[in-house]
Amino acid sequence: MSYSGLPGFSWSTTQIGALLPAGWRQQLVDIAQKEAVFKILTASSVTSREESPDTETPSYTVDGEVLSRLAPWLTELYRTTFRDLAAHFAGEPVKTAEELRYGAVLNLQRGPMPYECHVDSNPVQGLLYVTTHLPGEGGELCVARNADAHSVQAVEEDCEVIHPVAGHLHFFDARRWPHYVRPLREQSAVRVVVAMNFYTAASPESARPADLDEHLFGSFS
Repeated sequence: MSYSGLPGFSWSTTQIGALLPAGWRQQLVDIAQKEAVFKILTASSVTSREESPDTETPSYTVDGEVLSRLAPWLTELYRTTFRDLAAHFAGEPVKTAEELRYGAVLNLQRGPMPYECHVDSNPVQGLLYVTTHLPGEGGELCVARNADAHSVQAVEEDCEVIHPVAGHLHFFDARRWPHYVRPLREQSAVRVVVAMNFYTAASPESARPADLDEHLFGSFS
């Protein structure tokens, strides 16, 4: 496990390919391609950091209920090994989400679509990259060094950049640090990542913003 970061923001990176089953990348890419639900994210959420509240960002997500049914091994790792790694990063015990829908999800990006500029509501965020994107290919996670950044442009003015590498698991706390994902350069390219929420005693799941589920997934059915 390696650690990197900037003043006030840090992350850990662990190569976990050996912990994952054979064919895991193709399985998760296939699930994302077949099961991801399209939604327009409007920047009215309390976690959004887009320049205008009228900004609309397209997104594709496989929620945790679907992901758990199709890749139960991933949910099991989220609740055990990944939780333990998250606790090591946090320096204290962490809990996985009781609500399966947003505990561990798949996010899919297609070609020139970015992912919304936002801050996190949970104290530890886990990202397991499924696809690799080399420098110059797009798909980088950009984290503002300025906690007051309130637009993609402001993030880009001074940011830390994390390049996706398949099998790399990152943990970070970005509740104060606006971040977004750059578009992919190739029209046909896809970016797939497992996003995982972890909570602590001081920042429990019950503190999750009331509007966040509607913002990310739409109404519960």
